[in-house]
Amino acid sequence: MGEYRGMLVLNIFGVLLQFFIIFFTAYQATISISGLLKRAKKSDAKLSEQNRFAVLVCAHNEEAVIGQSAKNLQQLKYPKSHYDVYVIADNCTDSTATVARENGAIAMERHDTDLKGKGYALEWMFGKLWSMEEKGLVYDAVVVLDADNLVSSNFLNVMNEKLANGHEVCQAYLGVKNPKDTWVTKSYAYAYWTTNRMYQLSREKIGLSAQLGGTGMMLSTKVLKEIGWDTNSLTEDLEFTAKYILKTGKTVGWAHDAKIFDEKPLELAASMKQRVRWMIGHVNCLIKYLIPLIKSAIKKESLVHFDMAVYLVQPARTVLALSQVMFIILSLVGLDYFYVLNHWVWLSIVIISYVILPTISIILEEKSKSILWLVISYLFSLSWIPIILWAFIKRKETSWSHTKHTRTLSDEELNSFEI
Repeated sequence: MGEYRGMLVLNIFGVLLQFFIIFFTAYQATISISGLLKRAKKSDAKLSEQNRFAVLVCAHNEEAVIGQSAKNLQQLKYPKSHYDVYVIADNCTDSTATVARENGAIAMERHDTDLKGKGYALEWMFGKLWSMEEKGLVYDAVVVLDADNLVSSNFLNVMNEKLANGHEVCQAYLGVKNPKDTWVTKSYAYAYWTTNRMYQLSREKIGLSAQLGGTGMMLSTKVLKEIGWDTNSLTEDLEFTAKYILKTGKTVGWAHDAKIFDEKPLELAASMKQRVRWMIGHVNCLIKYLIPLIKSAIKKESLVHFDMAVYLVQPARTVLALSQVMFIILSLVGLDYFYVLNHWVWLSIVIISYVILPTISIILEEKSKSILWLVISYLFSLSWIPIILWAFIKRKETSWSHTKHTRTLSDEELNSFEI
């Protein structure tokens, strides 16, 4: 009897696990397909509708890269009278502020060793902006960037159009500044390019919310004043997205034609350190916002709230894919008596979700030469498994860790780059 009950419990668990995997895979695949269809409309913002932007560049000991970033921001195809570039030199012990000023930016130096991190630095800078309003300097929106970023010359034109069309919060296209440097940066690039198309653009098209990505974010000063920033987790972007949806019921827009290019770590160890921080922040946001989002989704019958809740709880693609492969193997060795789907169906799901759809998205993103990066990208993604486990263990960790940036582009690279 005990053995029977044990097998029954195991069978029930296996069936429930399969339904769990099937739901998340089918849900994301259905949404992704919408992003593979018609291309988003390109920006054609009219000059008469221009808003005023404060471009905020977050920097901590970034003297190696801040010069090129500040210079890049001076070359945007947007009226110079309608935007100012502020470099938040946060607890810097190097020449970040000096280099920023030498390249046309306004350096705002902050020194607070107790409240360290990007979230605190932004909160401090927003206070400075509100003080400026009392003296007559008023901005319609802020753009948040990192010190290593380069942006496309049309960046503010696209964000201006989004703001004019009613998007209070918007995320730019996330690119990689150094995609070919190492196998790690190639993996990042492949993941970003596919996510931009399959996750972000697809949600924009069907009225769901994009996710803020930490950099390349546009926020109207109106919404910042109404709901406040107040995000001090290790992933302030994810926290503000959840908070914004909960408090307003509105969506974060996606600007596919406004591109930022971010430096990625060269080595696996540095990459894992960065992603552990991201995942700790994700876990904490899951704990804090999942139940309120589910309640709001039910009460308001809101797919936007439900989709945000799904994002918080959804396992990494690697975990989903490995789970599916596990069921394929179990079926092949004859342990398939509790199966919802047989191994051929599971294999089809794996191929469609993790090979065909990403390949189509890479082609549509005009990155066909990088199709074979899929292989190393999935090898790289295996590292998410220990990262997720470690993040749950270290979820109470709140100390912010800085990712060092050193990669600037040569004149030749800049001339051939897609900015």
